[in-house]
Formats: sequence, C-alpha cells, structure tokens
Amino acid sequence: MKVSLDSVEWKEFKISGIFEIVNSKPYHKTSLQKGFTPYITRTSFNNGLECCVKSDGLKINPRNTISLGAENADFFYQELEYITGNKMYYLKNKNINRYTGLFLVKMLQSSIKNCGFGYGKGLTGTRLKNRALLLPVDSKGNPNWQFMESYIKDLELKKLKNIKDYYQKKLYKYKNIS
Repeated sequence: MKVSLDSVEWKEFKISGIFEIVNSKPYHKTSLQKGFTPYITRTSFNNGLECCVKSDGLKINPRNTISLGAENADFFYQELEYITGNKMYYLKNKNINRYTGLFLVKMLQSSIKNCGFGYGKGLTGTRLKNRALLLPVDSKGNPNWQFMESYIKDLELKKLKNIKDYYQKKLYKYKNIS
C-alpha cells in the first residue's frame, strides 16, 4: 500500500493542544549505578541514550513518549520506560506508539528548524507549548494517527525490502562464484 504525504490534508496545531509536556525529574550520572533502565540525556546521538542504569526508587518516565533535551532541542521517541539527566522534558499523548512516535519526532524537529534553539537558547517546556506543529488530519480535523502509523510502516517495509534485495543479490553472486 503506497502512503504519500500529499494524499492527506494538513493543519497546524498548538503543541500544548496535542501533548502533555512534562518536566522530567533529573538524575546525575555519577549518582547512578549500571543497570537496565535507559538513561536519556541531552546528547544529540544514539536516541539520547547515555547508558543504562538501576532505577530502583527513582521516578521513571513512561514508555511511548517523546524526550526533549532543552539545550540541544533534540526530540527522540522512547519505546521503553526511562530516566533522564538535567534539563529534559517529555511529551505524552495516548496515541504515541513506535510508528506515530517516529513520525512525530520528525515533524517536531522540522517545526523548530532554523529557530535558533540550542545551547544558549534552550527549548523549554514553556517555549515549546505555544509553538505550532503541522500534522496530517482526519475527516474531523483531528490529528490523523492512523495515517502517521501507516506512513512509517510503509517506509519501514520499503527499507526492509531494499535490505532483502541487497542480500539476495549478494547471495546470488556468491553462489555463482563458488
């Protein structure tokens, strides 16, 4: 099934009208022990993952949320429960799953492109809540969660097909050489 971005209607939404914006409880890495809970920080790499730590007795952020490092203004979808470092927020909406989360991350990054957010001018929850976010809409004018999910699933299937085709060609070439 081909899903294209120009096959749907789009509308601007106020970010606070779509998400609950939560200031995450900060933990300092030096006070944590190695474990299995993702520790998400303001790094722009590796989905924000710094390391994994023990979370016993710590306030854990919910899974299926979008993390935001205020100083670097990077958004990442978090599939697992996690804890964070300093100056971190997360965006919560019951419709976020792996696919809608990945779609939303890209749209959120696009919404702040060339806005000057970063070190020295952090994207705090207060600054974020009134910003506009362009999203596909359904027939009732609400965010089209099904389209977002289908779009990312379609992209994923295309990538998987390309990988499969690549290795099939390599295997065919290898069999013909042997």
